[in-house]
Amino acid sequence: MSIESVVSAPALLIRNFEQKDLEAVTSLMRELNYPTTLNVMRERMEAMSADPLHCNMVAELDGKVVGMIMLRQVKSFVKTEQVTQITSVIVTSNCRGQGIGKRLIRAAEAWGKQQGSNLLFLVSGNREELAPEHAFYEHIGFEKNCYQFSKKL
Repeated sequence: MSIESVVSAPALLIRNFEQKDLEAVTSLMRELNYPTTLNVMRERMEAMSADPLHCNMVAELDGKVVGMIMLRQVKSFVKTEQVTQITSVIVTSNCRGQGIGKRLIRAAEAWGKQQGSNLLFLVSGNREELAPEHAFYEHIGFEKNCYQFSKKL
């Protein structure tokens, strides 16, 4: 390996969401098949940014946002302690398989611990096309342990 290839290696940065990331985050949400607009995402991100129980981070690769993770602290009757929920995590399709998702999860773990959580969880659909994501979660230490039921109102 030449010194030039080391010097030009891509730099990955996990950092908190900033307003300048709004277009990229909106695009990532659309990649998850969540129909949204820039204005809707602006309102949601502003509300979450003002709430200390939420944390939104992005993965930036050589100055371009290529992934994101959204977190929230949750209290429930089931657990006496506060837990951290991943409400959304995505890495753009052309950057998957490079360890970016794993780094986002590690950042989520660190934030959760700072908030006093000892459990990180997420909810995912049971569609067949999500099998690669489920395998990823299990590969990095998540355990599948429940069903989610929902009812439209």
